Amino acid sequence: MKIYLASPISKYVRNGMDKDYTETIDKVYELLCKHGEVYYPLKKEAYGEDKTTGSGEVCTKVDFDKVNEADLIVAFPEDSQGVSVEMGWASSAKKNVLIFIDKNYHQSELIRFIDTVTPAVKANINTCDGYKKQEKEILDAINKYFGE
Repeated sequence: MKIYLASPISKYVRNGMDKDYTETIDKVYELLCKHGEVYYPLKKEAYGEDKTTGSGEVCTKVDFDKVNEADLIVAFPEDSQGVSVEMGWASSAKKNVLIFIDKNYHQSELIRFIDTVTPAVKANINTCDGYKKQEKEILDAINKYFGE
């Protein structure tokens, strides 16, 4: 199985990588790797350090192709325009989606109701106190998705 992990990149690179966020998302990545081949743009771009592969000119086409190759998209939209674009690509291709709807962010109705246009499972989280406080719920939702 090919899995695409979609999460905000620009704001964390711009504002500095938040350890609470990266440690939890790294655990998500590790868990997903047990279920298939995972493409995670933030890791590929070395958490913002690789300016070549992270440039919009390069990553837009690569990310588009990887979304289209994926069997499953796991998404943490937050308020990311990039993740919203990836969700648009995924839904137009009728991809399976596991999406984390975060009460800490105002998310577009189009994100919140993505399951009306593509096979999607929604998991509600609230990261107002950080990702670490939601880590168990996030990992449990992924395990549940895979029937574990």
